[in-house]
Amino acid sequence: MQTRLIFSLLIILTALLWRPLDSFAQPKTTVTGKATYNGIRPLAGVSLTLADTYDGATTDARGEFRFDTEETGTFRLVAKLDGFVEVTVPLVLEAGKAVRVNVAFTTKSVQLNDVVVRPRLFDLSDRNKYTTLNVREIQTTATDGNIHSALRTLPGAQAVGESGDLFVRGGTGTETKVFIDGLQVNNFTYSSPSNLSSRSRFAPGTFKGTFFSTGGYSAQYGQALSSAVMLETEDVPGRSSAEFMVSPILVSATAQQLVGDGNTVVGGGLMHTNLSLYRAIEPGTIRFTQSPRFWDGNAFLRRKTKTGGVLKAFVNGGYSSMGLNRGNLDFEGLTNQIGLANRNLYSNVTYRQALKNGWRLQVGASYGRNQDRTTIGLKVENGLRGDSSMAVTDASTLGQVRTVFSRNVLDRTRLFVGSEYQFVREARNQHRFTDHYTAQFAEVETYLTDRLSARLGLRAEQSTLLRQGNLAPRLALGYSLGEQGLLSASYGRFYQKPDRPFLLQNNRLDYTAADHYILSFQRLTADRTFRTELFHKQYSGLVRTLTGLDNGGRGYARGLEVFWRDRKSLKNVDYWVSYSMLDTKRQFLNYPTLAQPSFAARHTASVVVKRFFTALKMNLGLNYTYASGRPYANPNRPASEFMADRTIDYHNLGLNLVYLPTIKKTFSVVVLTVSNILGNRQVFGYEYAGSNPGRREAIVPANNPFIFLGFITSLGIDRRQEIINGQ
Repeated sequence: MQTRLIFSLLIILTALLWRPLDSFAQPKTTVTGKATYNGIRPLAGVSLTLADTYDGATTDARGEFRFDTEETGTFRLVAKLDGFVEVTVPLVLEAGKAVRVNVAFTTKSVQLNDVVVRPRLFDLSDRNKYTTLNVREIQTTATDGNIHSALRTLPGAQAVGESGDLFVRGGTGTETKVFIDGLQVNNFTYSSPSNLSSRSRFAPGTFKGTFFSTGGYSAQYGQALSSAVMLETEDVPGRSSAEFMVSPILVSATAQQLVGDGNTVVGGGLMHTNLSLYRAIEPGTIRFTQSPRFWDGNAFLRRKTKTGGVLKAFVNGGYSSMGLNRGNLDFEGLTNQIGLANRNLYSNVTYRQALKNGWRLQVGASYGRNQDRTTIGLKVENGLRGDSSMAVTDASTLGQVRTVFSRNVLDRTRLFVGSEYQFVREARNQHRFTDHYTAQFAEVETYLTDRLSARLGLRAEQSTLLRQGNLAPRLALGYSLGEQGLLSASYGRFYQKPDRPFLLQNNRLDYTAADHYILSFQRLTADRTFRTELFHKQYSGLVRTLTGLDNGGRGYARGLEVFWRDRKSLKNVDYWVSYSMLDTKRQFLNYPTLAQPSFAARHTASVVVKRFFTALKMNLGLNYTYASGRPYANPNRPASEFMADRTIDYHNLGLNLVYLPTIKKTFSVVVLTVSNILGNRQVFGYEYAGSNPGRREAIVPANNPFIFLGFITSLGIDRRQEIINGQ
């Protein structure tokens, strides 16, 4: 009944797509203008933003731009275009008075065309330019507020719903690493029992941009065999602000205060999540004995120095607990009682500064610690006392220091050199190990001709635990096809230490490795993006567990990806379509032969559509994901038919509805999100009884659908612009 009501609501909301649009009654200032090169040639795709606000626009094919703002006073209009030096124009804004300004770019940047437009290449000088999804897009795409959920709508990512990790191009979830301000963070998602998904411990609003690399990334980063997610925290804002959120499952409060001369901001936040009320209304498929509860807090300091440097300090910590019962597949009448308590902490400090002689410095340090205490017991269904219980304590510590120097050399060449050090300590009850990992890297980006560019990098890594080092070369070539098209090819070798459970048992293992070969074409205009890629990955040194632990595993992943985004064809509508075809096989873990792994679907497709209704002050977003059935191991089949069975196809239609009410001088938002609004059955695999292969249990979502309703209000800064995706 609940699903039918939600579906009816969806139909009504969709019908509203064709309502005519009105405008806000609030007085606004219209800013118009034109962007050119040397005052002559119009430039399309120029990004223009009022500094320290969320107001701005992008130029069309004629170089023209237009946007409305409620700001008044003196501001800086910042104009950016890949391949050109940033331009800043002062503006004086008066309420209701139109302003026209012309922006002229006069100097081309020395940065490479391929580095600027290819989504998997990092540029430390301005990573935000290459953001695949910004904060607003994540908030209006993910129905659970999870960064990884939004990234799963992009090509290369798999629709794996039983884990919070990000599975990319045939790689496991641990082959994707997350970096905050250039520093690696472990345990990015909440801890959870097996086959139960979890979301990010960091709110999307913490970051000003999210960059998703599906492979072939820069030599400045390592220890990610398949993929990397780059997150960058916000800079110093233009004003102080506070924000509050309340919903049936969580409450939160955040604040930031400008101090001193306005170049320093301090702030923090606190959030409490408790699913007790939600579980009482909709119990779901999991038998929780203690509903999941989370306490999270963060604090930060950001400062612009008088010498032009930027200092950032950030700390995030939390505690969570839950308890649940699962039926014991091997023995009828027995129940597995599972309890999980987690404590986590992550902190980092970064500083960037321009030095003498054209050098630029970026330095950072981070510390993270995660501790899980898992209790497992047996309960007899008739109430008799269980005869078995145990407790497992897992503790992980990661400390890191990273330094990067960069400089423009010659006319069209840029050099990066740097190093990093990681201190790693892992423990599980009496098993433990410590590793000192160091890396040095150098990378050159250069124009070979006006159309042909290249990036060459080399990374050297050493591990005291593995007692060996390696060299990881990276190479990328890009050929410009006019002003909007780029054909590029890249190769890279990537290494990663074996996962912690294996190293806790055997620290004599070797690195795992993957060679990436990528050929891509991309065409960018102001309002449309088309990208297609062919890729091949060759795995070696994967860990096998069939007859003990060794590095005899191997595998491959190859495929085709297509991405199309259009903000022009349909008025006030932004949509994108992605498709991934994946052919992958592995022989690792307990796989007796090369086989398609259980986390990989051959076909995955996503469609995301968003529209803002000005008259209704409402943003409506729909996202649909399809994935073909994934393989699973059926012990009733012979070894020759390993992984021959398939789950049913995966379908998920999500709804994201945002309403912007006017409540005095506050900026308020009402959010409704629903995952799998049609209630399709979703099966991610099966678990079989070891003693009786005829008994099995499907792995399914904890809630299907999952509904979130929340109210957000902010003071000081209009955060509604983040929510409505730039409208």
